Amino acid sequence: MKKRILAMIIAICFIFSACQQQKNTIQDMAQIQMFAMDTFIDLKAAGENGQQALLKAEKEINHLEQLFSTTLEKSEIYAINQNAGIAPITVTEDTFYLIQKAKQYYEFTDGAFDITIAPVVKAWGFTEEQKRVPSEQEIQQKLELVNQNKLHIDAENNTVFLEKQNMAIDLGGIAKGYASDKVNEILKQEGITSAVISLGGNVSVIGKKEDGSKWKVAIQDPLNEQGFAGVLEVEDTCVITSGVYQRFFEQYGKRYHHIIDTKTGKPAETGLLSVTIVCKNGTMADMLSTSIMVAGLEKGSELWKKSQDFGVIFITEEKEIYITEDISDLFTLDEDTAYKVSVIKK
Repeated sequence: MKKRILAMIIAICFIFSACQQQKNTIQDMAQIQMFAMDTFIDLKAAGENGQQALLKAEKEINHLEQLFSTTLEKSEIYAINQNAGIAPITVTEDTFYLIQKAKQYYEFTDGAFDITIAPVVKAWGFTEEQKRVPSEQEIQQKLELVNQNKLHIDAENNTVFLEKQNMAIDLGGIAKGYASDKVNEILKQEGITSAVISLGGNVSVIGKKEDGSKWKVAIQDPLNEQGFAGVLEVEDTCVITSGVYQRFFEQYGKRYHHIIDTKTGKPAETGLLSVTIVCKNGTMADMLSTSIMVAGLEKGSELWKKSQDFGVIFITEEKEIYITEDISDLFTLDEDTAYKVSVIKK
């Protein structure tokens, strides 16, 4: 898995490098690479204060991992899960805010995004060393633990409580997006006006390149590990993709991916291979890329139509690309792909 993530990041970095003009190359930028939040992270910033700013960003990412990890025994999420059905846990502002947002996003997506799905995800082994196909009976038992109504937050005391024993939450579908928002905030406070932040393929850019041109972010071709479906030209925004090709395992000739349908407890089957979100808010983009994979093309399009905050690129099993009209002029299809492109209008 780490090799697959690393290959994807290298590919993204290649696109950035290849698209740079002589006036502003990747080599000119301060850079920090690290492994945290279970993914490879690549941070780049231009300017004299770039390295100092990135060091502060690195410290913040490590801090957030210590809060949000489901496996680190000192993390706040670990404490919440261990105390399910026992007692509320007092948490920091970061953790409380993210859980509060997750509950709001549950409502916004009609349940497609649900952090209480953690027991089901664990049953499939996606948070464990060994992946497996659980029995139908086990899936149904775990689904009984998936219940937003039993996840209680108290804003006055900053506490979080899971009402039923064996319930658990996992912020994996939102945490990296939040981390990119925090890094953006730090870099801008440090006076950085040109930067690229990549957290496991979740790309966020600050400003434009120093020559005034936009950043180019490649969108992975789900059917070709070495290829790209196309390229987005963006500035001051996040580009976050979820896809069935990112984390999966095979058993008895069938492939099982990690994006679990919160209703069925099984890998989502909506005909989508990937969803890319373009949004200024990384937290929201991270959430949407996962939940729209679960919701599907039709419901995902409806979510976009009732919001003015993000754009979407859907890639389907039928080799079709659907792109919302607000970002259609930012996207260029790779000439070597066989996808048919359609624009979704309000």
